[in-house]
Amino acid sequence: MYKAVIFDLDGTLLDTLPSLAYACNSVLESLGHPQHELDDYRLMVGKGIPNLVWQMLPEACRETQHAEALKQYYISYEQNLFYELAPYPAIPDLLTSLHERGIKLAVLSNKVQEYSEQLIRSFFPGIFDCILGDSKDYPLKPDPASATAIAASLGLDNSEILFVGDSNVDMMTAKNAGMTACGVSWGFRSREELQAAGADHIVEKAEDILELLVK
Repeated sequence: MYKAVIFDLDGTLLDTLPSLAYACNSVLESLGHPQHELDDYRLMVGKGIPNLVWQMLPEACRETQHAEALKQYYISYEQNLFYELAPYPAIPDLLTSLHERGIKLAVLSNKVQEYSEQLIRSFFPGIFDCILGDSKDYPLKPDPASATAIAASLGLDNSEILFVGDSNVDMMTAKNAGMTACGVSWGFRSREELQAAGADHIVEKAEDILELLVK
């Protein structure tokens, strides 16, 4: 039924929350602000780094300190890119199985292009046909332009693609692009958020994605 799968990165393939939180808290500490708990960042991520940094700052300081905080964040995050980083359970096996079956695989992330490529090629070398992050060539998700560009690069119609992610942004991207939206329950956001955003499927484990593709 589906000839390709587009995966979100953070919260879908890799548990990047510790590294994101570590970089943010390092910046907050340097600026003299209170740090956030790890789980607080679950609702801040997903809409790009500038938005994450804006959300982490105390409201009264956002206008005046955002530019400096963003600069510090990129330095800290690059230095700690692999901090406590790991794929979610069974994800490597799932990707290998899909790749061996000839299903095209892509990553679409609001993470900076350079970081997206570095992470994917470190953990999943030779698996993905396309890696598209925030390169300023397309608007960030949930705008469908980047997802549609991936489909075109794979020579496929949007309707032939399963879009897998962990947030409402991912589900909205899939819907906006005319793709099938598949939410994962193990990511940063809740099942309720995925349902409200129009998920066509919600899977509990990586193996469930394979079942959707081989029916």
